[in-house]
Amino acid sequence: MALTGRDLGRFHLILLMLWTLSQYSSSSQVRQEFQVLEEQPFGTYVGTIETRPSFTYRFSENHKLFAINGTTGVIYTSSVIDREILQSNVINVVVLSSQPTYPTEVRIVVLDINDNSPVFPDASIVVSFKEDASSGRQVILDTATDSDIGSNGVDHTTYRIVNGNEQRKFRLDITVNPSGEGAFCHLVSTGGLDREITPFYQLLIEVEDKGDPKKFGYLQVNVTIQDINDNPPMFDHDQYQTNVFEDTAVGSSVLQITASDQDEGANADIRYFLDEGTPFQIDPKAGTIVIKERLDYESKKEYSMTIHAMDNGVPSLSGRSEATIKLLDVNDNDPVEVMYRVDISEDIPKGSYIKGVSATDGDSGQNANLRYSLVSGNGLGWFAISENSGLVTSAALLDREVASEIVLNISAKDQGLQPKISYTKLIVNITDVNDQVPTFTQSTYHVSLVEHSPAGAELLVLSASDDDLGANGTIRFSFDPETPSSVQELFRLEVVSGRLSTATELDREDQGINVTLSDINDNRPVFYPVQYFANVKENEPSGSFITTALATDPDLGGNGTVKYIISAGDTSKFHINSNSGKITTLVPLDREEKTAYQLQQPFYQLKVIARGGEVTGEALVNITVKDLNDNAPHFIHTTEHVSAVENWRTGHLIFQAKAADPDEGTNGMVVYSLKQNPKGLFHIHEKHGLITLTGPLELTTSSYQVEVLASDMGVPLLTSTLMLTVSVYDVNDNSPMFDQLSYEVIILESEPVNSRFFKVEATDKDSGLNGEVMYDIVDGNTANVFGIFPDGQLYIKAELDREVQDRYNLVLVATDRAVEPLSASVNAKVQVYIQDINDNPPKFTKDIYQASISESAQNMTQLLRVSAVDVDESKNGLVHYHIKEGNEESQFTIDSSSGQVTLVGKLDYEVTSSYSLKMIAVDSGAVPLSSSCMLSISIQDENDNSPSFPKSAISVDVLENMRIGELVASVTATDSDSGHNTDITYSITATNNHGTFSISPNTGSIFLVKKMDFETQSFYKLNITAKDNGRPPRSSTIPVVIHVRDFNDNPPIFTPGDIFKSIPENMPLSASVMTITAHDTDADINGQLEYSIVQQTPRGGHFSIDSSSGLIFTNKEIDREFSNLFELTVKATDQAVPVEFRRFALKNVTIWVTDLNDNVPTFVSQNALVAESTIVIGSILTTVVAFDPDEGSNGEVEYELVKGDSDTFIMDRYSGDIRLASQLVPSRLIYSLTVSATDHGSDRKTSRTELAIILQGADGPVFSQPKYITILKEGQPPGTNVISLDASSPRGSATKVEFFIVSVRSGSKAMGRLFTIGRHTGVIQTAAELDREQGSDLYLVDVYAIETDASHPRTQRAEVSSAFISLLFLEGNGFFTLWSMASRQHNWNPYSR
Repeated sequence: MALTGRDLGRFHLILLMLWTLSQYSSSSQVRQEFQVLEEQPFGTYVGTIETRPSFTYRFSENHKLFAINGTTGVIYTSSVIDREILQSNVINVVVLSSQPTYPTEVRIVVLDINDNSPVFPDASIVVSFKEDASSGRQVILDTATDSDIGSNGVDHTTYRIVNGNEQRKFRLDITVNPSGEGAFCHLVSTGGLDREITPFYQLLIEVEDKGDPKKFGYLQVNVTIQDINDNPPMFDHDQYQTNVFEDTAVGSSVLQITASDQDEGANADIRYFLDEGTPFQIDPKAGTIVIKERLDYESKKEYSMTIHAMDNGVPSLSGRSEATIKLLDVNDNDPVEVMYRVDISEDIPKGSYIKGVSATDGDSGQNANLRYSLVSGNGLGWFAISENSGLVTSAALLDREVASEIVLNISAKDQGLQPKISYTKLIVNITDVNDQVPTFTQSTYHVSLVEHSPAGAELLVLSASDDDLGANGTIRFSFDPETPSSVQELFRLEVVSGRLSTATELDREDQGINVTLSDINDNRPVFYPVQYFANVKENEPSGSFITTALATDPDLGGNGTVKYIISAGDTSKFHINSNSGKITTLVPLDREEKTAYQLQQPFYQLKVIARGGEVTGEALVNITVKDLNDNAPHFIHTTEHVSAVENWRTGHLIFQAKAADPDEGTNGMVVYSLKQNPKGLFHIHEKHGLITLTGPLELTTSSYQVEVLASDMGVPLLTSTLMLTVSVYDVNDNSPMFDQLSYEVIILESEPVNSRFFKVEATDKDSGLNGEVMYDIVDGNTANVFGIFPDGQLYIKAELDREVQDRYNLVLVATDRAVEPLSASVNAKVQVYIQDINDNPPKFTKDIYQASISESAQNMTQLLRVSAVDVDESKNGLVHYHIKEGNEESQFTIDSSSGQVTLVGKLDYEVTSSYSLKMIAVDSGAVPLSSSCMLSISIQDENDNSPSFPKSAISVDVLENMRIGELVASVTATDSDSGHNTDITYSITATNNHGTFSISPNTGSIFLVKKMDFETQSFYKLNITAKDNGRPPRSSTIPVVIHVRDFNDNPPIFTPGDIFKSIPENMPLSASVMTITAHDTDADINGQLEYSIVQQTPRGGHFSIDSSSGLIFTNKEIDREFSNLFELTVKATDQAVPVEFRRFALKNVTIWVTDLNDNVPTFVSQNALVAESTIVIGSILTTVVAFDPDEGSNGEVEYELVKGDSDTFIMDRYSGDIRLASQLVPSRLIYSLTVSATDHGSDRKTSRTELAIILQGADGPVFSQPKYITILKEGQPPGTNVISLDASSPRGSATKVEFFIVSVRSGSKAMGRLFTIGRHTGVIQTAAELDREQGSDLYLVDVYAIETDASHPRTQRAEVSSAFISLLFLEGNGFFTLWSMASRQHNWNPYSR
């Protein structure tokens, strides 16, 4: 590529910079591959790319998963990687170096680990089997998938049932695809299913993957067992029994029958019925047996019946049971009790359970409602009994030492109107506890003993007593622990007998030894007796002495001093002296005042405590208040009236006088006498008050006044009186007599009411009212249809109906009108026969008969029998039947005699669903009568029609972003049948992928259950089945096609990984570079993409992209020397409407530009140098440097000395070093050489430069000033004048002077050919466009001036005039010293080795 003018100068500067970096450049990019396991933690090492010194590295685009250390080139993870969510397990990235940039392609393979368990499409599914399913019946199950791959994927050979199949009713059949990917899994019944035993199975199916360690997936299969009618109804009991009172009302329920059917639905719907012949009926649904007729215990005491239960299954099954109903009679049983015995401990607390007594009563209700009471034996008040339950409990503390056995007499009385009573005995044996302290017979013993008595001499025998029994009362003796052991060693005490003797010979002269028992408070005060009984007269004044409760305590001193208190009882009425135990009254006592005491116990009971020190004893004091005769007998009424008749015999009881006296004993004992006894005709029983006759009463005396006296037996005697009036009446002593004892009469049932039809007659020999006769019908007058007048004339009182009753046996009684009337000794009987007329039409048993028959019933099928009854006799009651209306189609016929209705045609429910026939029944009377009923015949629909859809198929369109739960479509089917046969249930029977849709079983509405994805599945075809509820059910199916319309829910996606492309430079404009494509799974314009380049680095628009195809092509000339790397950001945008709905994706594209040999080497070293003439042969004079910006061999340069003194100088072909081959000629001013630089490209390019070697001399030209400073603006074009130098020879102006630049430096570093100088003019100009930011602030230029026409000796003077010119660059806004920027930024020195 050729450059001219200003561009050439700028390019020279760029070449200088590129040359400094060329030694680090590479001829081609590197490709490396790494592997990393998924799920590793942040910062996991992936790999290290090949790096070069002083370079930094970065990714061509940001990565979420990886990061790179810019210095070391180490790639590591920047997040936890989940392989399963990656589009590919291979990720391509491009690593770019710093300037000059070169790429490294890195391929990272993410390796799978077994981090996912197998997963079934649904965690739980429902399947069903009929319970009669034979072995081999199967349903297909969805198999599992695993997000892992390869050896971590699903092992389809490992499906197994791990739970819920304990009965081995199921197995799995697995068929694995030959490829090993995928399988078919069938759940298979092994037979033996029984819904009634197990209606539901919950199977857990497990599958494992092939990883290590293995992971498992689970599917819960809920298996529902569908019912068939294989179980008959079963009764709760094989035999039912119940008891019913004979007077229980008709309609009352007496027994509840329950049968159960282990089937379900209609198969378990049970109906009950009884065999005929009993006075009971059963509710067909509830199973309650009720009374339909009156019961009579005397006629039949027990009924046995068979009960049937039938289900509604097809075919139906039935079961049977037996029931026995026993009738119960009246209250005729006394309560029955048995004798009881119980042992209890004397220390049980108050309120403790003693025994439960129980009596039985064969009656019921109040007749069997028992009340219990203690009749006798509870004098100590130790026990109480529950009136209702018979539970006997302790009412006080017991003391065996007081009473060891109590015999309680207990009564049980029922609550009937005439109560019955029974008795029993409860014998309570009180067992001993150790509650008594042993007591010595005396507290001190004095014993004398002669010394030297032999060992074993008896001193005394101790004696003590204990009132307890057995071991509790067995006494053992021992020394008091406080007795010194030295004393105890002198004596021996026998434990059991209490014998105290010497243990050794005592060495004392005749001296008495006192053996004293010291007291401890080991005895409680003891009362004797433990229960006191005392009496006190009522009304005695306060302070009256009652008794003294005395306790003794064998202890000594204070331990034996006894104090008394009353701890329980009526302390408001009694007081005890604390020292003496004397009990006195506090108030006068009234025996009759407190009835509560009389109801509970007839005495006051005090609990007295005796305290001896800290120990107490207790006793009960029972105080009975003795009665005084302070109450007179009392009659309820002071006057009474009774009636009597003249003929009552002697001893006839006419009245009982009753008087009550609340006193007790003789004071309350009442005796009766007659204070006034007219004519001595009356007598009264002294004790019972019964008044009887002593002789006949006179009718002439209409009444008697009798005065009764009631007296008690007390002193003084108290009395009260009663006046009794006795009225006397006449005697009727003759009975009426019928003239005939039996009569017969015949009457028509049509006789009118009030017609007299017969007369009877009776006579009475008495006179007056006693002789007047009245008649009455006392029996046989059913429904009170007959009456009798006072004269004995029978008449019809109500309408007769032979059909109700055709004969009456009337029993007539004749009674006189006396006060105590007499009746005829023999009643008259009248037999009335009713003669029939045809007055009753036939009557159907029902006004409306209902029958049902299947539409598929065969000809001559019998429906039912209608029945009419004519209660008339003979021909009047002979009935014939015919159909009058409703049989226009002649579908039915009726037997004229029996009433049997029979089908004679062909039925079709869909044509006619019911018939209503009018049935006529006619009797055979002279004037025939008739009646009618309706027969309603329901045609039972057979399930002979399948549900029908109005269309053969349904197609709907839905958006893929439809919300879950929205209505997708509705299907409706109709069924020409009726009832349950038209009840339609809808279901999805096929191709409902993973349950995406659901359907309402009742309405047929299809709803979305799981989100749809157009890109995954754009088309669904569901088979919708409508099934009726017939037996067996019928069904039909319709396909529903669901087209999923796309929604722009997916952004475009580029192929994962970095995109890298290598192209050669200098490609023509519009040349194709590469095609980049993205994929959008949406449809139509939602998935139609347009491409654009939104960013290019470096800038300049070097590339463009075809918006449709994604083809990237060159838009400008591509020069690797301008940039060897381009980074593009490509945007792919879908064309959704509206625009704001559009989605896009971005992708970085890295383009690497490869080199062509399109540049010639360019010399950058100075074209002049100064040398000493005395330099040693072989020394390096200079190094020629040429830079070729091409890459690789295209940029490798070799040098050649093509012109000049080749004998004096030699040049290294590869390094550019020029060495001295022979000694320099001192008289020569300058050597001129021509050097070439040639690259190694296939099309080799060469450039040449002139090199002046100046010999340094003395006394050379003199510059106008030793240092020059000038100001220069950056960005000026090459050739811009910098400064003009002036030098003159000391030998005059005629001497020619030439100028050479031998070096350009920035600081201590040499720079390239940035400046030129006029060889003859001394004018310095720029050789390139200088840029302060890319170069240096300050440059030092070394210029030599020589005299060209000087003789040998003059040439040396140029050395003296060596001067440095400082150049200061001027930027637009100020002055800057061009000093060290280039060295700081580029750090290169072409002259250093």
